[in-house]
Amino acid sequence: MKIEQIIDHHESFKLWLNELKRINDKEWFQPMEESKWSIAANVSHMIKWDQYSLGEILPKVSEGAQLSPFPDFQRFNGEAAEYAHNVVNKEALIEEGINTRDSIVAYVNSLSDDDLQHTFSVGDQSFTLEEFFEDFIGHDKHHQEQIEEVVSAEKA
Repeated sequence: MKIEQIIDHHESFKLWLNELKRINDKEWFQPMEESKWSIAANVSHMIKWDQYSLGEILPKVSEGAQLSPFPDFQRFNGEAAEYAHNVVNKEALIEEGINTRDSIVAYVNSLSDDDLQHTFSVGDQSFTLEEFFEDFIGHDKHHQEQIEEVVSAEKA
């Protein structure tokens, strides 16, 4: 994956986030399926992981860096859902996501193609920077597809 592809993904993700402003509040907050997260919680989950990456991982990436393990997923994701439902409104959360992606794009713009091959570890997981971005882009796409299914079903 090239720098331009990473940037393109993040730029299109920002446009997609902006489109979510059209979702009504009932649909935004209701579970996407029984016993599942809402669209709000899903979006917050992606944004909070972006913010974590920007604060705790990306600034510390260098060849051979050994970074602290990822936080407890259940707790972290629960806090993201709580944030989406009880702290921030839809428009503010989406703007936060767009601003966070702007910061990621700025970071990626500062890289060279060689930088993408830096190998580092987060806890006991090893990545190249390229693999790290590929994982997070795959994660984005997974949640985008889930949300798109719900939104298109609501329109039908």
